[in-house]
Amino acid sequence: MVALRCTKKLLSRIGLPSTVTEPSTTVLGDWFANLIYVGRQRFILLVSERSRLPVLLPGRDVKNLANNLPEALSRVLLGLGISPFIVKGEVGEMHEAVIAKTNNRSVLGTLNDFAIMLDYRLGGEPYADLVDVALWLSDVPVGPLGYDTPGEVARRLFSLRP
Repeated sequence: MVALRCTKKLLSRIGLPSTVTEPSTTVLGDWFANLIYVGRQRFILLVSERSRLPVLLPGRDVKNLANNLPEALSRVLLGLGISPFIVKGEVGEMHEAVIAKTNNRSVLGTLNDFAIMLDYRLGGEPYADLVDVALWLSDVPVGPLGYDTPGEVARRLFSLRP
């Protein structure tokens, strides 16, 4: 089970959140999501709570966010060099998703920082591959991670997995 913690802006398009009482069972934990605009294009930016690993989706199909995230995440994890067997296990844990409100201001700060960087990157390259852009963001040092990168933290989290 995975909790998708959406901002108010995104919840207004998805619908009412549920009340989540149990934590996500995935290695990367809860996912925080926000709807962002770059020029006339709309994207959904998602960030893992535990690693701050970003995933970027087109903003057209907001209602199917829970269905679209696993495939996009698997492409990002494979791009980081994580074993397909481990990726399959992580994505398999996401078969059940719960939409909830955000609850961590630090992760929201990371979402905002990444949104600013995306405005720069996608503003100059509007048709860039979203997996490549997510991998680019995964190499950015993040303050709450002790200035480690989300990609390295994700690799460490998966290497600790039994």
